[in-house]
Amino acid sequence: MIPWLYFLKDDEQLLIAAFSKRWVVNGPGQCWARPFWRVKRRKATVLGPTDYVRVLNVLTGEKRIEIGPKLLFLSATDEIDVELQAVPLKKHQYVRIMDEKTGMVRVERGEQSIYVQPTEQIIVKVEDGINIDEQTAVMVRDTHTGQLELITTPQVFIPTAQQEIVKVRQRILLEDNEVVIIRDRTGKYTIKRGTDPDRAFFLDPYSEIVELRWSTGLHKERRDLRLTKFDLRPKFMWYEFEARTQDNVELTIGITFFWAVADFEAMISKTDDTPGDICSHARSAIIQSVSQVTLEKFLASFNLIIYQAVLESDMTFYTERGVQLNAVEVRSISCKDAATQRILQEIITETTNRLNRQQKQESENETKLKQIKGEIEAEQMRGQLLALRRDHAQVEALTAGEAEAFKVQAFLNGLGEELPLPNKLAIFNTLRKQEALEAVSQGNATLYFTPADVNLSIETR
Repeated sequence: MIPWLYFLKDDEQLLIAAFSKRWVVNGPGQCWARPFWRVKRRKATVLGPTDYVRVLNVLTGEKRIEIGPKLLFLSATDEIDVELQAVPLKKHQYVRIMDEKTGMVRVERGEQSIYVQPTEQIIVKVEDGINIDEQTAVMVRDTHTGQLELITTPQVFIPTAQQEIVKVRQRILLEDNEVVIIRDRTGKYTIKRGTDPDRAFFLDPYSEIVELRWSTGLHKERRDLRLTKFDLRPKFMWYEFEARTQDNVELTIGITFFWAVADFEAMISKTDDTPGDICSHARSAIIQSVSQVTLEKFLASFNLIIYQAVLESDMTFYTERGVQLNAVEVRSISCKDAATQRILQEIITETTNRLNRQQKQESENETKLKQIKGEIEAEQMRGQLLALRRDHAQVEALTAGEAEAFKVQAFLNGLGEELPLPNKLAIFNTLRKQEALEAVSQGNATLYFTPADVNLSIETR
């Protein structure tokens, strides 16, 4: 029966429950509690600057929020439902919040901190606004009217409560050789080219770029090439199929097309698989041509046969589809049957060896011919050298003779006309002998004279 005395600090409170009511006593202070009272000591809740709590009134069921910073003392009928943190928003951020009680949606944008009310919830997480510039636009839908709108004004776009972002679109940039097909809300096709003045553009809200699926692979059995931009430049394409010759040899032929789109409007109006149509039509024409020749004839002129079958046949099929075939070449030929392929390989090997031998023999013959030509040219040059030496020797001899004759004539004339010619010749011969003796005496030779040569006489006095 003795009452209890409770001392309370600044952040404490007592929750007291009597027989018919409940109340709280907040600190600091003291409190007397009578017997049979249920007393519970509890701490107050400290809320920071970004903290807040959702408080539930257990009697009425109502909820409210308490926002910090503060020291929160609950009432006797309050309980903390959940502790929360404020949602900070930067200047370019926003968040979409829905009131579960009314169903209304609102958009809060930064800069601020968001405290969600008890009946509200964040529909999606915090999102960044979309930067709209020359290359970026936003397509939004009005949730009240259902209409689409393309926002292209430069800004940091944050939608309103009744706007829903459908898609962020990038400006389409076309090169000179590119083309796109645009389908509007009525299904009408519009062709945009890279050579048009408005080669850079945004798609309208109800327009879309048409996508075509073209056949791919070596046998064009798959249509998995998705194209939205079409390149009008010439291009190569590889294709392989089977054909049978007149002598019933089954071949696998690989060919290469060099083609281009000449009329884009005609192409999209006649076909949605241009490579597949080209290859199928060319295969049909080639099979017919190959079936009319034997294997030997086909191997001898396969390029001509393929060229005539594809490019010299009816070109209306390709023209109607806006396609221009520039060239077609055989890339590979093989027999489907392994035994026939081995024989064909042997033939090819033997042909190659024969060509190699011929090339080797031609090379050897060419080498020998060049050698013979070189020898002929050398002999011709040697003959020219001998002739030139002979001419020079003749000229030298003629010059020496003329000089000697002039010398003799001058000697004879110098002796005078009174002396007879025989005497002049005797004197000339004597001088020549004297010159000969002088030339011999200058060497190591031994000279022997006979009496007749010297013409000596011994006299006594």
